[in-house]
Amino acid sequence: MRKLDHDSVIKLYNIYESEHHIYLVLECLNGGELFNRIQVKGQYNENDACTLMKKLLSALAFMHSKGIMHRDIKPENLILKDNENDWDVKIADFGLSQFLNSTEYLFTRCGTPGYVAPEILADEKYDEKVDVFSAGVILYILLTGGSPFYSESYTEVLRKNQQCEINFRFREYGHRISPPGIWKFYSLIKFKSYRFNEKNVDQRSQPTRAQLAAPALGK
Repeated sequence: MRKLDHDSVIKLYNIYESEHHIYLVLECLNGGELFNRIQVKGQYNENDACTLMKKLLSALAFMHSKGIMHRDIKPENLILKDNENDWDVKIADFGLSQFLNSTEYLFTRCGTPGYVAPEILADEKYDEKVDVFSAGVILYILLTGGSPFYSESYTEVLRKNQQCEINFRFREYGHRISPPGIWKFYSLIKFKSYRFNEKNVDQRSQPTRAQLAAPALGK
């Protein structure tokens, strides 16, 4: 964490160690978890969601440039700086993070079902794009107020998550999302061979036929 000096990553100021404990002195953030804010707010407008996602993807790009992947990006691990707005978040909880050059852990199952990339659930080798997938799930939740893999059955959540089974028919459920917003979903939530990285997801180029035909774009 000492390597991660970024505005949207929680700061680690110091570490103290006793005989039985290790104490981390972290930046004080007073806004609470993004998870709680979503529960209160319901869903975000596109402007606020875009601002939050820009900060999140910028932080992920920085982390990945330092050779670190988080592996557990979810609303509970995004902390709001304060209560002045709904989008100034910082990435926290690096308990499952790992260096990209550590081959020992690149097959390990980790993360939270409903947010984790399909390749992790399939026990395939993965890379930093697993964080990008999780960011796409967060974008879905911000704009719809619900999970893309919702089910009352834990087994069904896992199945939908692994198969990337997402319903993009937003208007049927009363969600009015602009075409650029929907394209960002497409570019984030895909199987890894078709998934954009955190640097080029915001490019305004239109999707090609091949991209729109890519697997796991939902029904």
